[in-house]
Amino acid sequence: MALRTRRDKPIEELTDKQLRQRLARSQKTIDDLPTAADGSQAERKAALARGTAAAQEVPQLRAELKRRERYKHHRELETQMARGAIERTREVLSPGVIEGFQRLGQDVGLKLDVKKLDAAERSAVLKLWSAVHAGDTSIEERAEFEALVEKAADRPGVFAERRAEAAAKRQRNELLEEAHVSLLPRRPKYEEPGAVVLPRWGFSALQSSQKGQWTVADVGTVATFMSMFEERRSLIIDTHFENSEEGELILVGRGSLTRIRFEPGVNPQLEAPSGAGYVDLPRAVERLVANQWLDVRGRSGGRIEIRLGERARKLLERQERG
Repeated sequence: MALRTRRDKPIEELTDKQLRQRLARSQKTIDDLPTAADGSQAERKAALARGTAAAQEVPQLRAELKRRERYKHHRELETQMARGAIERTREVLSPGVIEGFQRLGQDVGLKLDVKKLDAAERSAVLKLWSAVHAGDTSIEERAEFEALVEKAADRPGVFAERRAEAAAKRQRNELLEEAHVSLLPRRPKYEEPGAVVLPRWGFSALQSSQKGQWTVADVGTVATFMSMFEERRSLIIDTHFENSEEGELILVGRGSLTRIRFEPGVNPQLEAPSGAGYVDLPRAVERLVANQWLDVRGRSGGRIEIRLGERARKLLERQERG
């Protein structure tokens, strides 16, 4: 049964303007319901009855408005198609292309509209994306990739803006770091032979670490490796120190890098989460190599040679110079 207005007129017969006016009045009736302290009991009862009726009308009025809006939009599309404003045949995009652009948008942090690029441009930007990830692009290819992404995002110049913001942030952080260091207390050095002093870089790397790029375990592993090289005594199972043909001190082991382990007492793998921290040594070594603290080389016959990396050597040289 069709809802009727006070004049007993069906909703379907109301004009759009009358329909909106009726919806506004019904909503106002609901909003203006009296509180327990307003008016007499009879007045509150009458207002409540009106509010109940309005609450029943509002969903139906909104549904009718929405139906009319959909119908109007449908007719507008039909009119545009008849005039040739919208192509009757549309390009069907493969699921792979759609998924690729979704992942690309997530990677660059932009909302991309795949339809803003033609087929050749879509293919080009996805291929260039793979090269950008691998760090194997020329300046021209990088510029082409960014131009296509900006076109799909309708954000011209967004990559240049990001680079400028990143440069400004780095400069600001460098100034803040310089000011912070200048305020730190100066203290005399009492370093006995074999001591290893880690630089402030270790703390700064922890402070700026993202996604586990550098962890507390890595700081401890750096200190342990440098101490082993200073002491010339290994804490890693089945390894020993030798001098290379060039006279460089190297830590030598056998087998795969994934199998190296600290001595059990040095790095106990405890089940209790509150126990001493356990270091996954193979993965820690990979991070130290990536951060230039260690240099690992595999030789024939399953021989592994571990050297101090560039960063560790420079640190020891500075300490020796005092």
